[in-house]
Amino acid sequence: MVRSFLTLALFTIAVPIALSQAAPTDADRDGLADVLETELLTQFSPHFMVSPRDCSNLPAEFSPLALKAVFQADNGTIYGQAFPRPGHTDQIELHFYHLWRTDCGEMGHALDAEHVSALVSRDGPTNWKALAWYAAAHEDTVCDRSQIARAAAVGAENHGPNIWISRGKHASFLNTKVCNQGCGGDDCSELQPVETRAVINLGEPSLPLNGATWVDDPHWQLARKMRRSDFSEVRIARLDQLPDPAILWADPPKGSYQGAIRTSGNTAASIGEGARATGAALTATDVALDLADSKTGDALTGATSATGRGLAKTCQGVMKALRMTAKKTGKALGAN
Repeated sequence: MVRSFLTLALFTIAVPIALSQAAPTDADRDGLADVLETELLTQFSPHFMVSPRDCSNLPAEFSPLALKAVFQADNGTIYGQAFPRPGHTDQIELHFYHLWRTDCGEMGHALDAEHVSALVSRDGPTNWKALAWYAAAHEDTVCDRSQIARAAAVGAENHGPNIWISRGKHASFLNTKVCNQGCGGDDCSELQPVETRAVINLGEPSLPLNGATWVDDPHWQLARKMRRSDFSEVRIARLDQLPDPAILWADPPKGSYQGAIRTSGNTAASIGEGARATGAALTATDVALDLADSKTGDALTGATSATGRGLAKTCQGVMKALRMTAKKTGKALGAN
């Protein structure tokens, strides 16, 4: 009887231990072990480039266990998320959020949630490889310039890529050549690398980890970004049609609208015409942004500048003619 009791007791202890060893912890219940999420977020963490003159300084850390996003420090903290790509159990989507205490653009506001994403899959029994990268830039607005590219195109199959963050607006770019397109409010000049303090796993919006109870704060769109995939079937299909190396606009661009916004500060009709031409040219390159085609942007910029100079000379000529006419008129009136 005693032996049976001891056997039962040992079995009762051994079974939970065996089960815990067979089933790694999945605290956010998304189907991925916490340890795997940590490994992937560490391996593929991007290298962020930011402006030393950014009014928000560095990506920020926020106070844990708060119901609202409470700024704690500008210290280069990056927040991560890992979950299976919907409909593809062999692929994992990684989100890297650089969060800011404020957006300092023309339409500035407190709290700014921006991110880049990776799509990864197994490359052997223990290795993982990135298939594609996505950089969010003004998502869900008329100025949307988010990009997507194969990992090989940005040299980031086994690690994170370089990501350029526009000053004040914090839009993410896979290459500096595409930073100043769109609505024209982005500046990626004179950026410097950020020393990432930590990559903190946010978990899922329904089950946040590491005290990230503030992800649902309605003052920013963080929870919304966490609930959706950046690698839709449509985006991947478009990407699969392109040769390497290429960076693709994640969604069809609104070139004509963005061109008008980009030059809205100019009153000259000819400059506006130049902007519409620029928008049309950018729309025509919707198929791909070949990184070797940066000369196109330079040529368009030069054309616009030339138009402006021509307009200025025309205005000067008109004013000169008016002054001469006024003098002649004055003399004629004096003679009368």
